[in-house]
Amino acid sequence: MQMNLTDLHQLAIDRVTRAATGENTAEDLLAELAKFWAETETALKADDSTDRSHIACCAGCDHCCVINVSILLPEGVAISRFLLGLPAAELEQISARLDDLWTRIRGLDDDERVMLRRPCAFLDDRGYCLVYPVRPLYCRSFTSTDAESCKAEIAARAHGQVLPVQAHRYQQELYETCYLGIGDGLTQVGLDGRSFQLSGLVRYLLRQPNGGADLLTAGEQLVWDDLYA
Repeated sequence: MQMNLTDLHQLAIDRVTRAATGENTAEDLLAELAKFWAETETALKADDSTDRSHIACCAGCDHCCVINVSILLPEGVAISRFLLGLPAAELEQISARLDDLWTRIRGLDDDERVMLRRPCAFLDDRGYCLVYPVRPLYCRSFTSTDAESCKAEIAARAHGQVLPVQAHRYQQELYETCYLGIGDGLTQVGLDGRSFQLSGLVRYLLRQPNGGADLLTAGEQLVWDDLYA
């Protein structure tokens, strides 16, 4: 049975506001959101009202990993802290790719980003996502029933064309609703609920103490210029 999206939006707000009332806002919020994302993933897999067997997405299929991805601050902190737990040599390689990618894509609109055809900095040589356990909600929302149609659609954008890609609509709406609800919840409790570009935000947070967790404090606002430093 599908979750009611209006109820899900409110549930996301409630989970944020509940976590934000604790003494350790950053840790409580990150733990609560990780639990919420896991519960949402479980509910999606258990839903028998839609057929997800036709989804072609799999490890190593990275055709869509050349687009702009918006993330919320807690998502960025979760990713940065996950990366900080990797071996130093691997983290150094990822950080170098982030620096290179960000200098190329910052300021690009969605079409310009696609036309650049530069892969996400979090992919390895096989096209595997190195941050898959903490991947952004919008990345979770993307699906396709045919990998070749994704590849063709990305190529068509370079010529100003838009080709149809069959996707799992409910999965897309589910994660987009989670994203919007969490953002609204952050704003309601005085935290930064704005959207940020994935590469730029994580690159910045990796340079902050504790992966930028201190920014998950009421009244703290990330300065846009810092992302472009």
